Amino acid sequence: MMCFRFLQSVVAATALTFATSLVQIPIAWASSPISQNVDMEITVRVNQKGFLDQKGKVFGPKNTLKLPHGKTVRLIFVFDEAMTSLAYGDTHQVEITGDGWSKESEKFWVFSQKASITFQIGEEGVQYRAFCILDCIGMEHLNNLVIQVV
Repeated sequence: MMCFRFLQSVVAATALTFATSLVQIPIAWASSPISQNVDMEITVRVNQKGFLDQKGKVFGPKNTLKLPHGKTVRLIFVFDEAMTSLAYGDTHQVEITGDGWSKESEKFWVFSQKASITFQIGEEGVQYRAFCILDCIGMEHLNNLVIQVV
C-alpha cells in the first residue's frame, strides 16, 4: 500500500511539474502593430549561417537587400534553425541601424518564431545594417544584412 501511494505521489508531482512548465512558455508573436500601413513586407530567414533570402541565399556584401526609397517596409524575421542544429535553442533579436536611428525587433526563437521591424525607408543611396544583438551560435554570420536604398 505504501509503495502504491509513493508511486501515486511521484506521478502526480511529475504531472504537476509538466503542467506548470507549460504555463511559462511565451506564446506571444513579436511584431509591429498590424494597423500600421506598409507598402511592402519582406521575409528574412535567420539561422546560424546568417540572414537568408527566400531562396536560401545568404545576404552579404555581394547580395544586399535593395529597397525603394520613400516606402514604408516591414521586415519580418523568421527563426530558421534546423531541428538537428546546435543553434536550435538559440534566441535572436535583430537591430537595424542607419540614417541616424536604430530600431530593435522583439526576441524570437523556436516557440515564438517571428519578429518584425517596420520603418520608413530614407533617401536613395542611404544604407542600413541589420545584425543580431544577442549572443548566439553563428553570431559572426548574423552581422551581414546590408540594406541599400535605390
